[in-house]
Amino acid sequence: MDSTETRADSSAPGIDSRWLAIFEDRYGPGSYERLLTLLDRPCVTYAEIAECYGVTRERVRQWHLQLRPGAPRGHGRQRLCLVYNQKRRLLEDPLFRSFYQHTRPHFPPGGIELIPTRDGFRRRMVKLGGWTVAIKSARRQSTPSEGEPARRAAYTLTNCSRPVDFVYYRLTPADYLLLPKTAVPAERTTFLDSPLSKYQRFKNTFGAFTLDAVAHVS
Repeated sequence: MDSTETRADSSAPGIDSRWLAIFEDRYGPGSYERLLTLLDRPCVTYAEIAECYGVTRERVRQWHLQLRPGAPRGHGRQRLCLVYNQKRRLLEDPLFRSFYQHTRPHFPPGGIELIPTRDGFRRRMVKLGGWTVAIKSARRQSTPSEGEPARRAAYTLTNCSRPVDFVYYRLTPADYLLLPKTAVPAERTTFLDSPLSKYQRFKNTFGAFTLDAVAHVS
């Protein structure tokens, strides 16, 4: 799930030290980098940038063309803004935000592939490395199983009816399970947070993505 900002190198083609010195003398120290930052944010309009610098929107358009020659403009920039806002709404969803926070350290930029819908993106399904992953919240059972220490938490895991490869279960804001769908019974099962659980090896890890791990799920 990449940012929709249109980033490039700080030094644009055709910009020399004299131009930079004149620009910063006129608009203040750091004004060039601030301008690049604003231009790279598609939801910041030319009018807003123009107000910051005391210039016209046409001047900002010329700066954008000069400093970011390959960046989208016009409707293309508006579409980037729309996608940015759709992704921001995804991260406002507590379950998806937990999934994203748990997943991001394990995958490179662009490794989390969102699945588009008519009005945005799916909140309960993504693709990771070509695999389809369902996003679910495990329900913590109110009381532990009989004979188990009170400190051991038990969770109900319901399977996903859709054709997916893996299921992510949020246990707590800090803990999760990532299981092959085939490892969960068709209806549901219980995960007892114990070293003896067959699912324990899949807690707080993406080891389920290795063939060896999948093969050893019984």
